[in-house]
This record gives sequence, C-alpha cells and structure tokens, in this order.
Amino acid sequence: MEDQFDIYRETEVIEKLTPKQKLIFQSAIDLFSERGYANTSTKEISEHAGVSEGSIFRKFKNKEELLMAILTPLTHKILPQDFNQFSRTAYQDGSLNLKFFLTTMISERINLFKYNHKTMKIFLNEFIYDQKIHDRLIESIPKKSFKQFNEVLDFLKAKNLLIDWDNLEIFRFLAANILGYLIQHYIIVDPNKWNETLEIEHVTDFIVKGLTPDK
Repeated sequence: MEDQFDIYRETEVIEKLTPKQKLIFQSAIDLFSERGYANTSTKEISEHAGVSEGSIFRKFKNKEELLMAILTPLTHKILPQDFNQFSRTAYQDGSLNLKFFLTTMISERINLFKYNHKTMKIFLNEFIYDQKIHDRLIESIPKKSFKQFNEVLDFLKAKNLLIDWDNLEIFRFLAANILGYLIQHYIIVDPNKWNETLEIEHVTDFIVKGLTPDK
C-alpha cells in the first residue's frame, strides 16, 4: 500500500486480499479521500481500479464494509499501543507526569496522521459527519486500549497531576484539541507555512494547562 505505511503492514485485512482486491482497496482510499465516502459509488471504485464491480462484493459485503476495512486498522492505533510498557517504565523511574504523557501521545498521533494522510482524511470526514460511522469507529477501538488509557489517567489523578474530571470527558477534551489542530492544517488547506514544532508545543502546553489541577 503505497500511501498507508505502518497501519496496514502485516494486518490481516491486507494479507488476505488478492492483487485485484488490493487495487480495489487502494482505489477506494484514493476516491474516498478525494471525493468523500458518500459521493463515491462502487462503480466508480471498480472503474478506477480497472476491475469489475462484482469484484468488490466478492470480498466486501457493501461499500460501508469496504470503508470499515480501510478505517478499522487506524482505530487500533488511535490510542497508544504500548501503554503497559510506557506506564510501567514511567511509574518505576518517576518520569510519568502530565506533560511527558501528553507530549508523547500528541506527537505520535500527529505523526500517525502525517504518514497516513489519505486514510486519516477519510477517518476525520466520516467521524465528524456520519453518526452511524462515528459510532462504529468508536466501537472498533480496542477495549484494552481504553482500559490502559484509563489506568494512566487514574494514576495521574491519584498523584494530583491531572484534573479530577471523568475520564471520558478528558478523552473528549484531548480529541477536540488534537483533531482541531489536524483539521486546521491537513483538511482545511492552509496556504501559509507554519512552524510545526512550535505549534505542536503550543497545543500541548494549552492542553496541559487545561488539564492541570489548581494548586
């Protein structure tokens, strides 16, 4: 997958595709990101891929299932995959604090977007505008990742390093600010150059201040 990098490497969905189905998969990514999911037909995908429309339905039940096959590997990486190792090491050496945790998480999420641009554009568009797809994407995030995420938040709150909000509210606050940055620079085309390092630092500092308890 030329544009997708790590999120599809060694994933079951790609390993089980025939060469013709891989063309369909890549064509769907290209067209969904360019025109939008709702504005793209399976006929257009098949024509772009140079295969018959029936080839799509031999692997994917319908267009929505094709979309979910594209986006589900991404939902598995929305939250960090190494929370256990990250948390254990940080607990032991005392380095776990809100700034360290957020800087690591935000930088990794932004890099995930940059290096999987087309797929992330599809994800953001459908997550924001299609409630049914939004709900399916949330459900496809591994429960283990949420559990580990909650454990880190609870640890930070116990150490009085994190504001005592409900963890779901904290997740929404993080998502709103990170997605706002990504949409501004990668979905809404910004004609001006920006200092990426400085802006990421500002976003992180803003979130840290918002989530730090009053002393």
